[in-house]
Amino acid sequence: MRPVQFILIVLLLFVIYVYFSRLRSGLLDRLIVLLFAAVGIVMTVVPDLTTRIANFVGVGRGVDLFFYLTLLGLAFMCLLLYSKIRDLEATITDLARAVAIKKAKPPSSDTPRVPDNN
Repeated sequence: MRPVQFILIVLLLFVIYVYFSRLRSGLLDRLIVLLFAAVGIVMTVVPDLTTRIANFVGVGRGVDLFFYLTLLGLAFMCLLLYSKIRDLEATITDLARAVAIKKAKPPSSDTPRVPDNN
């Protein structure tokens, strides 16, 4: 095993450890992370397999295939994060409205009323 392979595997295992120890996620998310970790370790230990798969799907090198898949994964992650941000914004808006309604005070009786022109 080459030193870079050992370093990559250790870094991948560290990322997996941080994910499972710090982040709360559902069962499906954990299974997907484990699947990607397993694929990453296999791609690191047996780089020729990645090249054969790349040639099978019409990509020249295994590194290129990995790069393309990484770009797709990053685009997907950006869409997921954007969706989460939109949900959080909607939740904050709802909370702000609820707090504003709860703290609203009725107008006092000594406040002059403006007549309606209807």
